[in-house]
Amino acid sequence: MKEMLERICRKQVVFTSLDVVDPKILHTRKKLAIFSGVDQKSFYHLIFRMEQKSRFLRKHAHEIDALCSALALHVKHNYKYKHLLLNAPLCSKAALLLEEQGWKIHNDFM
Repeated sequence: MKEMLERICRKQVVFTSLDVVDPKILHTRKKLAIFSGVDQKSFYHLIFRMEQKSRFLRKHAHEIDALCSALALHVKHNYKYKHLLLNAPLCSKAALLLEEQGWKIHNDFM
């Protein structure tokens, strides 16, 4: 968790609260970690952490966006900032799609 926060906090984002969201709330069986946090300016941050061996494709980007929409309906507010921590090869079309939808991608695949 500490290394995840260090990657996001490069721009001096300090969270006043950070909660773990259970993926079962969203009725998904995907292996991912979901975090919901509030920074000092009271903006909501959504953090998805995914580790997979296969390439992250456009279909995965659509699934992540659908999960974000479902979570926004569940908690009854929208997220100002959305982060995707990815440890997998990233398709360029998926990266463009996510950036158009307001996602910040932190990819550590080497």
